[in-house]
Amino acid sequence: MIPQDTVNQILQAAEISEVVGEFVNLKKRGANLIACCPFHNEKTPSFSVSPAKGIYKCFGCGKGGDSVRFIMDLEGFSYPDALKWLAKKYNIEVKEKEFTDTELAAQNERESLFIVSEFAEKYFRDILLNTEEGQSIGGSYFRERGFSQPMLERFHLGYAPDGRDDFYRAATGAGFSAEVLDKAGLISVKDNQVFLDRFRGRVIFPIHNVAGKPIAFGARILKTDARAPKYVNSPETDIYHKSHIVYGIYQAKNAIRQKENCFLVEGYTDVISLHQAGIENVVASSGTSLTVEQIRLIGRFTDNITVLYDGDTAGIKASLRGIDLILEEGLNVKAVVFPQGDDPDSFIRKVGGEAFSRYVEQSQKDFISFKTEISLADIGNDAVKKAELIESLVLSITKVPNPVKRQIFYQEVGRLLNMDEHILITEGNKLLGVQARSTVQKNDGGKVTPLPPQRNLEMEVLSKADTPQEEALVKDLVLFGQTQIGEDYPLANYIFNETGPEMIADPVLQAIYKQYREFWSRGEAPPDRYFVSHPDPRIQEVVIDWESPKHTLSRHWKKYEIFVPDYQDFLAEIITRINFRIALIRVRKEILEIIEQLDTEDEDREIILQEALDKKNREKKEIAEFLGSVL
Repeated sequence: MIPQDTVNQILQAAEISEVVGEFVNLKKRGANLIACCPFHNEKTPSFSVSPAKGIYKCFGCGKGGDSVRFIMDLEGFSYPDALKWLAKKYNIEVKEKEFTDTELAAQNERESLFIVSEFAEKYFRDILLNTEEGQSIGGSYFRERGFSQPMLERFHLGYAPDGRDDFYRAATGAGFSAEVLDKAGLISVKDNQVFLDRFRGRVIFPIHNVAGKPIAFGARILKTDARAPKYVNSPETDIYHKSHIVYGIYQAKNAIRQKENCFLVEGYTDVISLHQAGIENVVASSGTSLTVEQIRLIGRFTDNITVLYDGDTAGIKASLRGIDLILEEGLNVKAVVFPQGDDPDSFIRKVGGEAFSRYVEQSQKDFISFKTEISLADIGNDAVKKAELIESLVLSITKVPNPVKRQIFYQEVGRLLNMDEHILITEGNKLLGVQARSTVQKNDGGKVTPLPPQRNLEMEVLSKADTPQEEALVKDLVLFGQTQIGEDYPLANYIFNETGPEMIADPVLQAIYKQYREFWSRGEAPPDRYFVSHPDPRIQEVVIDWESPKHTLSRHWKKYEIFVPDYQDFLAEIITRINFRIALIRVRKEILEIIEQLDTEDEDREIILQEALDKKNREKKEIAEFLGSVL
């Protein structure tokens, strides 16, 4: 457990704009900051951050919370792990105790994988830096590549000893079970319960998530062995999905934001060599085909990607589909090809960072021009191949969501191929129509989704009808409880004198009401951000919604000196409405009680109850009409 005073210190230090800004590119809009939501795919920003309130809210998918909740939702951390991540960012000491076998067993599987991956990273680094084998074998390889000590530190590079179970023995000695090591992909288990280190005798390239936690490893063999693969990578685990991550994103994210561009390369050494030369806005797909999830990850930090290819024409053609995906996600993409026989790593070591940057600047082409020129080299005068190229180019252009950009690309292809652009546009529009129809069919599958069965229960309907009034009451308590409505008479006093928790049926609203009242009974109000930083996500979600109005006033209202009254300017009316809300809740509960008693065989009593019910219904109607409620 993290002590509460340490939790409070972390919450006070964690600036929401700084925390969210680590993961997405925020832009100023009025008093708030906006971005495209990192939790769902969108082209138009609906994700808002309020520095004053310390919260974020997406009006597209509904996600919202404070700094801790953001880290939890984005990285899949537990509440304590999110607090520890923030504590590390703000240099706040969290006293942690060593994990015992029992405590490790009590951790959920995902947390265990994070813990054992951190242990493995530290182990491999220690072997590289502090053992004779690590220095002579792993160190020699990194020195031959020209990697400096700062680069070894920045990317946490390491070495796995050649013994078949050296790591396994060290990890089990530290309290980790073979089962956890196997699930993390750090060992392999033979049928006869022989445990082998997966990465033995290899240099280690840890793979980090955006928050900087190691989640997987890439390992390169150093000795010549025709039977062994050159690279061995971690398998898929609960914390590592290779299609969702790019190598170097943690080290590159700030530079990508600053440069407003991301260089995309293929391998680990490409990334490290560019960093060493001062070019830090670079990540690697790690030899896998580019995926939508990887593109969206990069898209959190920039709208611009420059793909750096080596001189292998066959490899370039094989990867063109990935660039179609970049276009489809609405990002801008350019491409650069290095001279035959060079890749980004070898080229930058040959010419240096300055000449490398000049070459990229002079050689980069937009994707359509690049694809056309690459393909034309093989076509010659073959009319059939040229027609196929045109179809392929038009298909790529239709992936671009922005119609203005599509128009520019049609013009460019028409110029390069000496064709009428209107023919290209016509073909493109046909493809867009086919894609739209296909999407509709895919989404509905031609099936009618049945409606859920109706429940004709009057008492249930009446009970649920209370919720808007209950919510309005508790919302006013949270937002304006300390506001004075009379001399030394805050709104919270009035609400607590007139109501009780038994009047609030919704369990989440009742919990908020009770917790506020507990503070009030001690002569204090809940601390700032108490509810928006609440560990119960249900409470946090409700209050975040109250604190995050979807629409804000335009600055033009002030510009034209138009006075717009604030909610608090109507406190007198608010109190009246609260009074009527309380009355309406009471009347509805009384109606429910009468309905429960109506099931009686006593006719005289039934007449009396029916008259009472009619009277209460009239009261309910009058109050509801005043409040503007729909019955």
